Amino acid sequence: MDYIIGIDIGTTASKGVLYQENGKKIEEMSLPYPLIQEKVDQAEEDPQVIFDAVQKIIFDLSKRVSGKIKAISWSSQMHSLIGLGKDDQALTNSITWADNRSSQLVAQAKENGLAQDIYQQTGMPPHPMAPVYKLLWIKEKNPKLFAQVQKWIGIKEYIIWRLTGKIVTDTTMAAGTGLLNLHTLTWDRKLLDKIELDREKLPGLAKPEYVVGKVEAEYVQKLGLNSETKIILGASDGYLSTIGVGVLDKKYFALNVGTSGAVRAIAPKAIVDSKNRFFCYPVDKSHYLLGGPVNNGGIVFEWARKTIFGPDQTAEDFINVAETVPAGSNGLIFHPYLGGERAPIWNAQARGSFIGLSRNHTKPQMARSVLEGIVFNLLGAARGLREKIGEPEALRVTGGFVRSDFVRQLIADIFNLPVVVIKNDQSGTLAAMFLAQLGLNEENSLDKIVKEIDDSKVYFPNQKNVQVYQNIIPIYREVEHDLDQSYDKIAQFQKKYPKLFERKLQ
Repeated sequence: MDYIIGIDIGTTASKGVLYQENGKKIEEMSLPYPLIQEKVDQAEEDPQVIFDAVQKIIFDLSKRVSGKIKAISWSSQMHSLIGLGKDDQALTNSITWADNRSSQLVAQAKENGLAQDIYQQTGMPPHPMAPVYKLLWIKEKNPKLFAQVQKWIGIKEYIIWRLTGKIVTDTTMAAGTGLLNLHTLTWDRKLLDKIELDREKLPGLAKPEYVVGKVEAEYVQKLGLNSETKIILGASDGYLSTIGVGVLDKKYFALNVGTSGAVRAIAPKAIVDSKNRFFCYPVDKSHYLLGGPVNNGGIVFEWARKTIFGPDQTAEDFINVAETVPAGSNGLIFHPYLGGERAPIWNAQARGSFIGLSRNHTKPQMARSVLEGIVFNLLGAARGLREKIGEPEALRVTGGFVRSDFVRQLIADIFNLPVVVIKNDQSGTLAAMFLAQLGLNEENSLDKIVKEIDDSKVYFPNQKNVQVYQNIIPIYREVEHDLDQSYDKIAQFQKKYPKLFERKLQ
């Protein structure tokens, strides 16, 4: 029997899952790596460190089955940017989606109309996560480096290049650069001209199921593979985690909330929004990934657990306390923008806040308000989708934040939709494995993936709570709009007096 490895190249760790050809999971492993954050707004990674982690995962999983690996396929974090020089050496680290140093360039692009052009042509909302803005920033701040780079690629392309010697990207990853034309599915020449970037400095384009080639001999031996092991191009984690929970069309929305979060859907045509509220990334000319990514998911829950209750209190303790309070937290509203925000407000300078706090509020109300605020924000990220493509029948949810019954019910009540919980927490690698089967001509459609997905439970809205939330959500949105005018001023004050905001890490 031969096997397929699906690998998810995440922001803080890479995960690998070993599958039988019939889709049965055999084993999985994960290896973490650090973010480089030595300067304000910096969020980089060493691509060699990630490559080392991926090699270790492949070696260990391959050893488990004596090297009988038929293919390796990939799911990857989006929006990373790496510059390669003349001798194929990395001239930069991997600049991740979380890097906000191009914020000023985004602001300028909003003012001069470039941001709107980028969104309308590529489906990329204005935010420093996008490589198009990172390129503009590098060009302005380090023009010598900009000129030296011979190829601009992302972390998935880097790893595949190291293993095969070929530089190619798929449509879903290319869409995440802000440089891929929505309609032609080619690099947008007008945008390239505007930022003075040669087309030859970008990777070639192919479908996610494309067979890049065999692993080079050096790595066949080093990783314990066989000489026939093939590398499948794979796709973005956003796309694969969506189809990996059975969301193949607009009938359902996928909601994933881990450290960050996202709400996504698949539409049959390109749809952009006059308010720039969601992204639109093409997969092919009849499938488009629409959605809103949020920075502030489980990471905000962890902050609240440690800050409000203390580091010794568990996540379960926090939720148990929050559960003692009725819906609405006695009018206490929490805006969870502790790390800036992407959808729905697309403001990297956004800051968090409690609104409506009085002497009558105690830790339980604050705890529930934090959880409600995280979900209110996700609801906002879904608002544009619901207006443009219609109401879904249900949400299909995954992620560490949604492990408790209480949080699942909270989501159902706030969205006023049934919540279907998916057992498989590695939906990205599962979908990557199916891409490998497509590429190897062992399957002719992704539809079979639905049969492999195990729904564990359905949560239906509690109409009493729904009524409370429908009364408080408009207030949440009103405050969100009013505070938007002050976020930049607060952020500038914090940058002006950084010593005032230093604290020891727990």
